[in-house]
Amino acid sequence: MVTGKSELVRLEAVVHAETTKAFKIDVNDDGGVWVPKSQVEVEIKTKNTIIVEMPEWMAYEKGLI
Repeated sequence: MVTGKSELVRLEAVVHAETTKAFKIDVNDDGGVWVPKSQVEVEIKTKNTIIVEMPEWMAYEKGLI
């Protein structure tokens, strides 16, 4: 885990599923990972594609970067 002040990263992702608390997103065509809505900002790009902004440490832990 990366510690210290975290930068934000913006990624284009495909949304595979959504609950009231999380999105299952995919950036690497590998099936996707769940990210909590409470820790990300989302911009809708198309019906199934979003731009998601999250802390760099989270993107790294989830294997998105």
